[in-house]
Amino acid sequence: MSQHLTSRFWLCAVLGWGSVLLAVLVKEVEPLALGLPFIWALVFSFVDGWWPHASIDEITLSSIRIVEGDKLMLSMVLSSSRPVPWFEVEVQVPALLTPVGTLRTVGSLPANTVRPVNIELVANRWGVTGPQWITIVGRDRLGMTERVQHVAVANRVRVHPPTERLTSLIPLEKTRQVTGDHRSTRRGGGTELAEVRPYRSGDPVRMIHSRLSARRGTPMVLERHPDQSADIVIFVDSVQDIGAGLETSLRWTVTAAIALTQRHLRSMDRVGVLDRGAGVRWLPPELGRRALHNIVDALLSTVVLQGRAGDQQTVPVARIPRGATVFCVSPLISTVVRQDLVVLRRRGHEVIVIQPEMRVSGAQGPGAAGSGISAPSGLGQTGQDRSGSMLAERVFRVGNEVTRRSLTEQGIVVIPWNPNEPLEPTLQRMGQHLGRFRSKV
Repeated sequence: MSQHLTSRFWLCAVLGWGSVLLAVLVKEVEPLALGLPFIWALVFSFVDGWWPHASIDEITLSSIRIVEGDKLMLSMVLSSSRPVPWFEVEVQVPALLTPVGTLRTVGSLPANTVRPVNIELVANRWGVTGPQWITIVGRDRLGMTERVQHVAVANRVRVHPPTERLTSLIPLEKTRQVTGDHRSTRRGGGTELAEVRPYRSGDPVRMIHSRLSARRGTPMVLERHPDQSADIVIFVDSVQDIGAGLETSLRWTVTAAIALTQRHLRSMDRVGVLDRGAGVRWLPPELGRRALHNIVDALLSTVVLQGRAGDQQTVPVARIPRGATVFCVSPLISTVVRQDLVVLRRRGHEVIVIQPEMRVSGAQGPGAAGSGISAPSGLGQTGQDRSGSMLAERVFRVGNEVTRRSLTEQGIVVIPWNPNEPLEPTLQRMGQHLGRFRSKV
């Protein structure tokens, strides 16, 4: 908090007391008559009260979890024990939030009263965000004094990317001996039919199907596939982020990870998160609504930390449950991520990667392929620029194909995905692709 005298005060003081000094020097009354109104203004302002102060009693947000594009209402309550003839409230917000109207509110506040102030915002990008500072400026009736107060806002809102509601699950090879929605490869009590066969000695009597046995004249048994659950580890590639605006690889990763987390937790699967950035953040697989909130909060707070390749940590492979399936959505640009996936595969985990199909547009400068940053192509490109752009795109595609084949040889499943299309068809095609891949392995 700071308080100071305004330029209006100094103007009145110079003109008022200057006229008094001039009247004394020239021994005339006329200069005093000119400066007397300014002196009276100073006296009236002092008697009326200097340094008015309005305080914030309450700061609330309309919601703590919203989706990109939703509106957010910031509400605050101002109060003061003495009159505040003029106040100004201004809110400072990050780039993730955009004001609907103005962030500045001007008004007056009578004594011993409260006044609500509402400011409407729009979330334009996913992440953990919120208003940062609120600046309150109070002035007296004539604007001679000014008190400025900066209030830090601790309220945070979690902006979710628009995730689709999935009905498909990741086709898994290994499951746990716990009831879930995945069909097991073995036979036992379940909901999906495996085969119909004649009764054998030792089979439980309750497995005999009465109608089918009566129709065939011999005891017949129905065998089913048991429904089981699994351990899923979502591998988040936050080493680098490719793209601009909302079309970025990290956004696609978070969007797909949140949708898959929600779907598999509903299917009684345990879901964990392995966030690979400059460091490693590990959330062990858990069940329940609390696990969903923890995972979503961790995904929304994911940031990209570039330029610290020498500060990389190792993946805690020993803490990942045996038989867990590692699922990753990554453009596979980072060498660190590819090495981590190979290590996890060698530890016996099934590793599935969905690779967003990236396109390189415009001419790239030195090191652009390593950083994943591309310059947009303009209408005024020369022929040399266009040929350079086509060459960069070809090199990018060839590099992707080489990376994909190298990981496939290591036993890692890599499936391309067009981010402009829904994730559901890709998951459905994944089942067929995994069936052929597992048969070869």
